[in-house]
Amino acid sequence: MPPPRPRRSTASNAPIRERSTSSSSLFDAPLKPKASAQPKPNPKAKVQAKSPAKTKANGTEKKVSVKPKTVLADDAKAGDDDPDAGDAEPPKKKARTAKGKVWPPPEIAPERHPPRNGYPIFESPSTTAAPNGGLPPSTTEKRPMLLGAHTSIAGGPAGALLRAGKAGANGLAMFTKSQRKWASNPYEPEAVERFRDLMKPKEEGGLGYPPESILVHGSYLINLGNPDQEKWNTSYECFKDDIYRCHQLGIKLYNWHPGSTVGACTKEESFASIAKAINKVHKEVPEVVTVIENMANAGSNIVGTAFSELASIIALVENKDRVRVCLDTCHLFASGYDLRTEESYADTMKKFDEEVGNGYLGGMHLNDSKADLAGNKDLHENIGLGKIGLTGFRCIMRDPLMAGIPLVLETPAPEKALETGDFAIWMREIKLLYEIQGIDDEEWKTRKDEIEERWRKERDSINPPKEKGLPAKGKAAPKGKKKSKKDDSEEEDD
Repeated sequence: MPPPRPRRSTASNAPIRERSTSSSSLFDAPLKPKASAQPKPNPKAKVQAKSPAKTKANGTEKKVSVKPKTVLADDAKAGDDDPDAGDAEPPKKKARTAKGKVWPPPEIAPERHPPRNGYPIFESPSTTAAPNGGLPPSTTEKRPMLLGAHTSIAGGPAGALLRAGKAGANGLAMFTKSQRKWASNPYEPEAVERFRDLMKPKEEGGLGYPPESILVHGSYLINLGNPDQEKWNTSYECFKDDIYRCHQLGIKLYNWHPGSTVGACTKEESFASIAKAINKVHKEVPEVVTVIENMANAGSNIVGTAFSELASIIALVENKDRVRVCLDTCHLFASGYDLRTEESYADTMKKFDEEVGNGYLGGMHLNDSKADLAGNKDLHENIGLGKIGLTGFRCIMRDPLMAGIPLVLETPAPEKALETGDFAIWMREIKLLYEIQGIDDEEWKTRKDEIEERWRKERDSINPPKEKGLPAKGKAAPKGKKKSKKDDSEEEDD
């Protein structure tokens, strides 16, 4: 969020970045009622005295003690309000409706969606730069930039589209399954049908989220750069399953973290392992485009922190029509690519075009950074409130290169924001980004500080910064407070 950090898998040794938001299923199982105190005996209640019952066992008689029953106890089980009415017929129990069966869930139903943001549409300046690698548009209509957030698939994948609609977004990211497990149950046909129906244009009864507006995020467990063959095979099967689910749903863009050498091989060997997986999955699953994400922690075992490393992987891919890159702004900044001013932003994007090529740009993750430039720390911050600042994100929103590709927020939000349907932080950030997109250069010079101050107050009212000394989101809980298996099963994405 994009969202608690999954536990590191020993099977993959995969690098896991810190995520700042959390979510779990909207459809938690109904809570069991708390056990009530034992009722006081009623002197009027009839008590059935103990009477030994005789049974025969091996030809001998054996006495069996039978516990006494009271009318009060029986009535309590039957749900009778009057313990003295022992002869009355117990009322029939009301049928319970299981949670999560109503579709669409009332709290995220289309009638509760606000108007989409980004109107009136910003007129991008003309450019001589090479175009991006966005998918062909599904419509000839001019649209705002495809700005959105990472949304939860709790209750089924179609829920992610409904949540994006509730946030007023024009694009989104999502998982296709739990990112905490290697394997998940296959989709029910009904779940696939619901998703495909909601992707349709509004005039056809859908929400209007076509394939080019959706960027799936892969499992954090995957590490295709690990030279251990057994672990590589496990990662590949998870990778392939993610991509097959995209194909089932009609999604075309699948983004994932390339992996790590885990200190067991060279970077060049990891490039080859990653490209091997891409080439293999392209042959086994049709259509879906594999989108490699740039990473933070430059100089470590993690692969993809520099543009040159992304280019090295792409060079080994056979079908280059089905490979793209997703640039994460926090990861860029952490790795030493400056975005803070118009000049530094232009220089960074020029380097990308020279080393990788604009034609391979397939999406962006929009996150400010709590860490300094080249700090090698993946610490997400809300837009404009970190070390990158609002000007860097205004440059992105006004860059014609960013039109037609998913621009996804993965910024911090309150605990369980997605579970409770609290989209306030992302709704505000989406509006903010479209707002600063439309401000001209002269006005920006005078209004920048005022807008940043206003936004910081809004953010602090929604999600106050945590006090020092408290565990940060995604960090381990204090000793003695273990997470239950139920928590794991419910928190299907972050």
